[in-house]
Amino acid sequence: MNKILLLVCCGLLLILGVSCKSPNISTPTPLNAPEISQIWSTTWLAQPECKPPCWQNITPGITTKDEAVSILEKMPDTTITYNTKDGVDWHFGLTKNEGGWLGAQDGIVNFIVLSSVNSKLTLETVVASYDYPSYVVPDDCRNGMCVTALVYPDLGVFLTVFVENKGWDNNSIQVEILSDTIVDRVYFMEKGTESFQKNYLIPEDKAPIIEWKGYGNYSED
Repeated sequence: MNKILLLVCCGLLLILGVSCKSPNISTPTPLNAPEISQIWSTTWLAQPECKPPCWQNITPGITTKDEAVSILEKMPDTTITYNTKDGVDWHFGLTKNEGGWLGAQDGIVNFIVLSSVNSKLTLETVVASYDYPSYVVPDDCRNGMCVTALVYPDLGVFLTVFVENKGWDNNSIQVEILSDTIVDRVYFMEKGTESFQKNYLIPEDKAPIIEWKGYGNYSED
């Protein structure tokens, strides 16, 4: 099964505060409990433990799932909510607004995803640390919106943003990527464009892979 199905499934369930396989009973948050702000971004932008595609000393294609679990268990303000041979989910802090998940194949981590609900992380903040992406890939376009990947193949990283499809009325794809575009997820996987295509794209979608040309409009033409 293409990894995108697992990514989408886990991502939606993470937002809902449940695991991928079974319901998770939530614990009421104390009224005076401090919230963890943007920990998912600080661990790879402001205070990274290692260079991408490594995150917190977990590297897709190298680190075992058991090693990853051990690392996550030792991270402050991190709670593992789901753990099987195929993957792990976790939350940061006392809320369920920030967290992540990783997938594993044959006992080895093959991707990591960090996500934040209501994030205010802008693309220009990421660019300040990692420069501009190499490709823009509008995908899963429906109802006037597109989930769009911004790909860094040399880093083994891509970001996803949710932007308006300005070509929707004409049955085409046209998205605008700006410095203040909000980043809602970051994915780590093995380096290379082929790795991105294998782990994210569904062949029948035929999503256009467009070279980065600066902030502005991107279309499939």
